Amino acid sequence: MKVDLVIAGGGLGGVAAALASLRNGLQVVMTEETDWIGGQLSQQGVPPDEHPWVESHGAPASYRAFRNGVRDYYRKYYPLTDAAKNKIHLNPGDGSVSRLCHEPRVAVLVLTEMLAPYLVSGQLQLLLEHKVISASVNHDRVRSFEVKNLKTGQKENIKADFFVDATELGDLLPLTKTESLAQICISTQRG
Repeated sequence: MKVDLVIAGGGLGGVAAALASLRNGLQVVMTEETDWIGGQLSQQGVPPDEHPWVESHGAPASYRAFRNGVRDYYRKYYPLTDAAKNKIHLNPGDGSVSRLCHEPRVAVLVLTEMLAPYLVSGQLQLLLEHKVISASVNHDRVRSFEVKNLKTGQKENIKADFFVDATELGDLLPLTKTESLAQICISTQRG
């Protein structure tokens, strides 16, 4: 398989990278080790925790679309009071840790809907339950990833011009022997 970009990790960072790349016409493969996207929002049920001005300014358009999508989902499918339905900045879970407390499955549904046009057209291939197990690197340049289907054990090699590590912990750094920004800063300070 050959594409423009491979994104390893389907959390919010991976989805944001995918959306930006897809809107710019790239062919993208996004891998995710679990059976759904969303990262901490969906895997761990952690609501977004933002700055106090997130509702008025300071959020990218795609993140604002996600937030509006969550609210619209609740308005459309949940039995809300008229007062709640009409609340511009509805907080479905009414929690104090975030202005947008919601169920993890709603995050998955909204993110999937945001990616749907690209999935249907084939511009995006979403490989759920796939783990990057090795990388081909040539002179500090990543050439391909080998991914393993965690259900079937089948392996596939994916070549791309660009690769993004959107895993929670930088899982691909040891596979690619790539320096992280923190490593570069430390070595620069010492040198």
